[in-house]
Parts: sequence; C-alpha cells; structure tokens
Amino acid sequence: MKGDLGENLRTLCDGKKLLCGLSVAFGTAKEHESLLYGCRRTAVMTQEGIKEDPLPLEEDSLFDIASLTKFFCLLLLLRLKEEGRLRLDDEIPRLDARFHRLSGVTVGDVLCYGKHLSTPLRVDTAESREEGLRRLFDIGVAPRPAVRLYSDMNAMVLKYVCEAASGLAFYEALKRCILSPLGLCETFAAVPEALRGRIVSCNLEHQILGEDYVLRTDILPGTPHDPKARLLSMNGEDLCGHAGLFSTHSDLVLLCSGLLSGELLSRETLMEIGKNRTGIAYPDGTHRQYLGMICHVKHPNQYYSEVPAFMTDAAFGLSGFTGHHLSMDPVLGCFVLYLGSRCHMHVSRLIPPPGRTLQDYGPGADGSGRVRWPDGRLVPSSASWVHFKDEWLHTPVEAQLRKRGWLPA
Repeated sequence: MKGDLGENLRTLCDGKKLLCGLSVAFGTAKEHESLLYGCRRTAVMTQEGIKEDPLPLEEDSLFDIASLTKFFCLLLLLRLKEEGRLRLDDEIPRLDARFHRLSGVTVGDVLCYGKHLSTPLRVDTAESREEGLRRLFDIGVAPRPAVRLYSDMNAMVLKYVCEAASGLAFYEALKRCILSPLGLCETFAAVPEALRGRIVSCNLEHQILGEDYVLRTDILPGTPHDPKARLLSMNGEDLCGHAGLFSTHSDLVLLCSGLLSGELLSRETLMEIGKNRTGIAYPDGTHRQYLGMICHVKHPNQYYSEVPAFMTDAAFGLSGFTGHHLSMDPVLGCFVLYLGSRCHMHVSRLIPPPGRTLQDYGPGADGSGRVRWPDGRLVPSSASWVHFKDEWLHTPVEAQLRKRGWLPA
C-alpha cells in the first residue's frame, strides 16, 4: 500500500494524473463509506485551442458506467428467472426468432460463456443503425478462444432475452425490476436535458492506435462512450445490454447495498454469479479467463484478476472502460465501487506499432506519464489504469474495511 486511501486518490489524480477524478465507496449491506476526489472537467474546442472548465466531482455527478451496464442486464435476467419468466435452458431463438443462427444455444450458454458468440461483420463498423442490428441478429457460434472469452456480445444478446421474457423494452424492464424496487432514481438510459450539466465528460478522448493519433470529439453529454451503444441505442431510446447506462455514485451504492441485503435476489442466486464457469490452467502456466455469469471471478494470477485479492472465491467483479470497477463478495458481505474519469483529455488507449512500446511515447515503467501529441501538447496517459487498482485502491480499501470491523476477523 502506497499510502492511505485519501493520499492515494490525490496521487492517482494530481500526481500521476491517471484520472480527472475518482469516487470510491466500500461497505456492507447496512454501512458504507465514500470518498470523492478531483473534478469532472469539461473542455471544448475553440479557435484558440482547447478550453477547460474544472467542476467538482460530487455524489450526484452522472457517469457513463460503460460495461457496468452488463451488471444491470445480469441482475434483470436473474430477477426474471426468479419470477419464473424464463429458464436458463430456454433456447435463444425460441425467445427471439431474429437470432436465427443460435439454434440449440440456451440462455445459460450465453450467460455463462458456454458458447463463444461472434458476428460475421463487426457491429461498430456498420454505416447505419439498421445495418448494425442486422449484423447483431446474424450472430452465431464461433470456435472458443484459448485465453480471452469475455465479450460484449453475450450481454447484447441477453438484452433481447430480457425483453422477450418481460414483455417490456429493456430500460422499462430495468425500471420495474431493478431501479424502482431499490430506489435508484438517477440511473438513466437517456439522461434528461436538465441533468446533462452533471455528466462526467468522456469527450476529447485521445487514443494512439498503431500509427494513428485519434482525438474523439463526438462523445457529447449524454452520448454513450461505447461505439456499438452509440450506433444502436438511439440516444438511450433503445438501451443496449452491454453499455449505455448513466448513473451516480449514490445510486450504485444503493444497488450494492440492496443486493447484499437480499432486497433484489435470493442469496442462493447471488452465490451462483461468482462460480467459475470457464477458467482453466494450461500446462505452460497460462490460463483461460475465469468468468462467471457475465462477470469476472477470482483468477489464480492476481495480475489478471478483476476481483480484489482479499475477497473469497464466491466474489465477482466488472470494470467499465471509462474508469469504473465494481466487485462484490456475498460470503464476506462487502462491496467495492470505483467511478473514475479517465477518458476526458487523456490518452486512454495506446497500442504501439510493431517494434515500439508504451515507454517510447513518454510514460514511465508503470504506465503513468504524459504523451506528446502531434500538435505539441503533453497529454496525460491512463492507458495502464487497470493495473493501478490493486496496489493503490484495493489494498487500502481492505485496510479500511478491516479497521471498521466490516470484514470477518
């Protein structure tokens, strides 16, 4: 542990400049603590260059929660299962005939990564929403990769399973089954215009993809960061299963507390989420990804684990590309939540061309530092953000949980 949690937040945001701001929450079904640090900067392009306006990060700031949307999809599906509206052995085409190439594939196959799904053509390169949907509904079973199984495709398909089982549009089903029962009043598919000033910006994101320097200027307030969600969701009118929700620190704490207290799902169901369904060790010491139900579970090598080391084998976790992490352990009865702003005015992805490394662009050995952009600006890098969470956040959070007596002795 580098320092206490508050010191580490300052270092991550002001020292290493990995994020504009970061909110942290941890606790149990009944008690939690929150820390927020930094800002939700907004910036605009002007004739004179980029003009920034730092605003404080607050508990009601609205984040694009990116892949944490998958967690809502998972919970909705399990709630519908508990209500008797679907079964895990239901075949996908019997629920939605548009998935004509998934004959024999069950809900459980998709939920637990028992089948690897792939579209013949990439959804995010389609020239229109209609073409993107055609590509999605043309999804089929592909050979299983040796290592990486995690995919957006599973949750994208399960969104339509939830709609078929509930008889409602995906977001309306979420409101009935998840948001309203737990009192989540500020989790949106389409953020109301009056609230868009509270959105944490993902715009002006910098990426280096091989020889290409990309500056994104199309992620306006309320627009999903994920390219497939931007293409398909019609600005939130048709929420996707894998990304597109916006939510607040306060709402997500309510979600975690409600799950651990049994308000939404039975304990038996909650214990099923984190069971390893895919992970295996190979003779050469490598592993196939350890996944449960649309989430990551404990990995033997902590470097590759989305779940904090102090949690048990029943724990599960998910991260969102825009800077987020949620993990939960139903055995220990605790949760950890991070909401970060790592895309806005940062180099969020740096994939060097052959023969070059991340350090050739300016960041140090740990991946933090600044990258010189072609126009001469020095832009902070968050490309290695995922590898900072264990040492700088999970470890001091564990210390705080133990200090408060919120973990078993």
